[in-house]
Amino acid sequence: MKLLRISAILFLFLGVASLAGAQTSADPPRGNVSGFGSFALSASDGLDKGYGGGASGAYFFTDAIGFEGAFSFRTFDVGATGDNELSGGEVSTNTLSLNIIGRFGAGSIQPFVSGGVAFFMNDYTIDPAVAAQLAQFNFTANEDIENTIGFNFAGGADFRLSDRIGAFVEGRYTIATADTTGGLTDQITNITATTAGEQKFSVFTFNGGIRIFF
Repeated sequence: MKLLRISAILFLFLGVASLAGAQTSADPPRGNVSGFGSFALSASDGLDKGYGGGASGAYFFTDAIGFEGAFSFRTFDVGATGDNELSGGEVSTNTLSLNIIGRFGAGSIQPFVSGGVAFFMNDYTIDPAVAAQLAQFNFTANEDIENTIGFNFAGGADFRLSDRIGAFVEGRYTIATADTTGGLTDQITNITATTAGEQKFSVFTFNGGIRIFF
């Protein structure tokens, strides 16, 4: 899965780089694509600090205002809390977001802000050590974190290295709450006890990467 994500990002960059190279310097760049690494500086409600990366693309209808679409993937350790009703494990979160973005200035350093909606696709795996302990007592746990919709807000700066190439850094805050489900099955009686809770994705993330302008 990670190889597929990386291959898709590289393919996107190669395609846009070819397009950028075909344009003349007289064409004012209106769009950009980016690839970035990501690290969650703070997380809460059972989520440990996570890491990941992603890709984004933006198109500006004016010099200052445009739309941005982004895909990111992150992995978090999940602790057991009274709210999430989980035994603990790991969640891989793929996030698709659609944002309005505004940038300021026309020099080599251009601050920007963005915000919009985000769709969180979650893949949760229970801690193997916990699953092994439960199996010793003839129990099987089935737990999940559902997909959900939330919001994201960001602020940062572009650093234009040339007309077509630049770097950027940003801080991004996501807000979302996902439903969780849990089931504990007695392998002898085949009786299952179920629980339900919620897992919050209130995460501040630092992102940094490369932009190609076209």
